[in-house]
Amino acid sequence: MNATNDTAELAPTRDPAAYARRPLLGGVFWVMMIFCALCLLAAVAVVILGPRLAPVRRVALVAPAAAPAAAPAPPSSPIAQTAPAGPSDLASRVQRLETGQTRIVNAAAGALAAASLSDAAARPAPFAPALAAAARLLPSSPETLALAPLAQEGAPTRAALAADLTDIGAQVSTAARTPEKNASFIDRAEYAFSRVVTLRRIGADATGTDAVLARAERAADDGNLEGAVGLLDTLPDPTKAVLAPWRDKAERRIEIDQHIAALRAQAMADLAAAQAPAQGGVS
Repeated sequence: MNATNDTAELAPTRDPAAYARRPLLGGVFWVMMIFCALCLLAAVAVVILGPRLAPVRRVALVAPAAAPAAAPAPPSSPIAQTAPAGPSDLASRVQRLETGQTRIVNAAAGALAAASLSDAAARPAPFAPALAAAARLLPSSPETLALAPLAQEGAPTRAALAADLTDIGAQVSTAARTPEKNASFIDRAEYAFSRVVTLRRIGADATGTDAVLARAERAADDGNLEGAVGLLDTLPDPTKAVLAPWRDKAERRIEIDQHIAALRAQAMADLAAAQAPAQGGVS
């Protein structure tokens, strides 16, 4: 080490600020101190003023929710105008309901009895037991009284009567050709031949007795027994004796069906009348 180098190292610096005394507390420190003081003041304000402000807020929140419950009912409300029903009113309503239900049940039972009687009367056998059962549910019906003598024997079905009319058609046609007392020999011979071999014209161009008989048979086949009887009434008198047994059974079937139809119509009308108050409501 030489003397020159040591002198240079020990030489003082030329900047005087380097030797100035540094401050102990800077600006950042004072800013933090001010912020802490403000936080303390805010905490004190919350502790002192908080209990005074909290009840006001709770009342302001709860009051609107309780307001609708305290509102009175509008004067025009039907509930406010309707008076409560008393015991007598309730008893009267219950009695009317029970009476209406009883009428409906009785009317429905009558309708079922009429339907059951209709099924029994449609058969060729007697139907007196079915008529007796229906009469207990429909005691005031005049149709049950009219059916009493007819139920003892019954009547063949319409289909059976149509078949019977076709079977006796040849006999009816032959009877229509019966010669009069002053008939000629040829007329008598044709009548005798027709009793052995019967020739009938049943086409659309048929005329006379054969045409009427053909139309009557077609009406009976279609179920129009009333129309068939009306056509047969126009035949000559000699055919009456041949048609008498068939006509008696046909008239009984027609009469039975008419009474049954009237009985069912009355039963359905009674059921509709009984249901009408129940559908309209009880006041």
